[in-house]
Amino acid sequence: MANFNTHLNTAVIVTGLGSATLLSAGHTDLNGALWLWFLGSIGGLLPDIDSDNSTSLDTIFNLFAFSAVLLVLHYITTELIIEISFIELIVVPLLVYGFMKYILRPLFEWITVHRGSCHSLLFIVFSALLTTQVTWQLNAQATMQAATFAWLAGGFILLGGLIHLMLDEIYSVDLSNVRIKRSFGTALKIADFDNKLITLSSVIAIVGLVYIAPPTEQTITALSDWSHFKFQSLQIRF
Repeated sequence: MANFNTHLNTAVIVTGLGSATLLSAGHTDLNGALWLWFLGSIGGLLPDIDSDNSTSLDTIFNLFAFSAVLLVLHYITTELIIEISFIELIVVPLLVYGFMKYILRPLFEWITVHRGSCHSLLFIVFSALLTTQVTWQLNAQATMQAATFAWLAGGFILLGGLIHLMLDEIYSVDLSNVRIKRSFGTALKIADFDNKLITLSSVIAIVGLVYIAPPTEQTITALSDWSHFKFQSLQIRF
């Protein structure tokens, strides 16, 4: 299978071109394009999150922990409207990070196996829909732009994940000796049917996420309009 650098570099290049194209067409601004690029790059590492000793797992869980800290602090200061003291500003992030690293991560490693449920199309679709929903909840839901960006965020996670799975399948074919390796067929699979409970839970979660997903009509209409696409002379506004 492809190594960490191959997965990351390919995802960065492909999703970077994708986000630049959307920026040139006016479907997002510079900040949005950079965020989509970041999500696509993370999506390119996501399927290897079930490998207990992989660089992808370390990278993704550190990013998850950092994001969790920011979300908790954002919720406390904006939703609960609580003023945080200096000591609490240190303790809260440490508690959140400790929970992610020493409780959630070991639990995740215990229930997953490499190239299992996480290395499947079902998991990638679930991750994409979850990203769409989280992005939708964190933005102003009343606007068409928020719905469009939420779907784009999920779409870039999906794109990055598909790149990862396809690379692993490509690397399963040894072109020099013209043979197929044992790993062929274990990467780009629909689901891990050996683990029926997780597969069923994933299907139920996907159905639920589709039911509460942002509206699609306006998003499809917006993304169908490429009349403003500019191949040259792109003006970037911060």
